[in-house]
Amino acid sequence: MDKRGKMRLMLVWGLIIAMTLVTTGCTAGRSESADSDSEQQKVYDNVVYKLYKQIEINDNKADMEKTLGATGNTSPEGSYVYVDQDTGYAVNVFFNAKNLVTLKLLVPTTGARELIELSKASVTREDAEKITPGMTRSNVRKALNGVGVEMLRMVIPDGSDKEAYALAWININGSILVVTFDADTDTVLAAEFRDSLL
Repeated sequence: MDKRGKMRLMLVWGLIIAMTLVTTGCTAGRSESADSDSEQQKVYDNVVYKLYKQIEINDNKADMEKTLGATGNTSPEGSYVYVDQDTGYAVNVFFNAKNLVTLKLLVPTTGARELIELSKASVTREDAEKITPGMTRSNVRKALNGVGVEMLRMVIPDGSDKEAYALAWININGSILVVTFDADTDTVLAAEFRDSLL
């Protein structure tokens, strides 16, 4: 399997885990870019990201749990789930053999109402087809309505220790367009439209 195939597999796998946990309850040019960055930062500063932001890729499990003041609940997939008691949002975390974080996945409360309100998206399957590997994040923002909300950050499973992250544009009906980016270059690795979060 090539790098793109592995990336797509990890993205789909991560989203399936998230959706399973959800169903079980667990202006132009520079000023436009600055506005988009500001809007994206407002999303990331929202309280639902409090726990997610405390967990970093390559964090040591013991040190991370000491900082959080909590231990995670193990999942059937072998990951650990940490729950923010204030918001109900959780973070599903995968560790490697050295107990370092390799993937973190934001798991919303049932219905993901807060993320839908943050995203304010209006995207379609046709929009997903316009998003192609290599596109810049800036061009993706211009092509899509609403704001992408970060749902996942991970080490790319190709041995390079590079990171990727996924932004989701979530429509009010729960359909979702997920775009995965290379964290070093902010360029698209993959895009997928799903009819439902669930």
